[in-house]
Amino acid sequence: MSDWASPKPDPKGGVAPSTTRVANLAQHLTRNARRLGDSLALVYGSDRWTWAELDARVSALAAGLRADHGVEKGDRILVQSQNCNQMFETMLACFRLGAVYVPANFRQTPDEVAWLAESSGAVGMVCGAEFPDHARACDTAARRFVLTIGGGADDIDSLIAAHMGAQVPNTTVDRDDPCWFFFTSGHHGAAQGVGADPRADGLCAAEPPE
Repeated sequence: MSDWASPKPDPKGGVAPSTTRVANLAQHLTRNARRLGDSLALVYGSDRWTWAELDARVSALAAGLRADHGVEKGDRILVQSQNCNQMFETMLACFRLGAVYVPANFRQTPDEVAWLAESSGAVGMVCGAEFPDHARACDTAARRFVLTIGGGADDIDSLIAAHMGAQVPNTTVDRDDPCWFFFTSGHHGAAQGVGADPRADGLCAAEPPE
């Protein structure tokens, strides 16, 4: 059998990794909530949250996404929102669950964001109340739910309030598990999905379908 088919140990003493497990990016929130619980963590307008308060909101949101909407590791969650605390909390809740955070540029048109929803396979959407046309345009076969930021029947703050006090641990993740998909403008006329890929030692671009 050739060396290509049957690789031999590194003669210089190289050792294969015993695990490919990596730190969940929500771990920094867990750690800071434990060590710096009463310290200021997040400011948005006149609102303030300590590390402990932020961790509690993220766990409540993660619990609601999992219990009420079936979100699990690997699920894609599309976010159409201007900067706000709920957008930040959604990102951390996705990380905590091992779900994939898919942020859209809030300046994109409904049709452009609908393409992101379709190409990413998003099972859920978090959308600012000021973008109703975007929410309607992203009604794909894969989408199971929409949460609204800023009011409405499915307001994200109501979901957080309903699950406040729930404790959700950070999901175990592997070096090859996707964490987020960012979409660039690209040169094909449609956005390209970009994500961290440790095997490529940098960023990789997912070409849009023909």
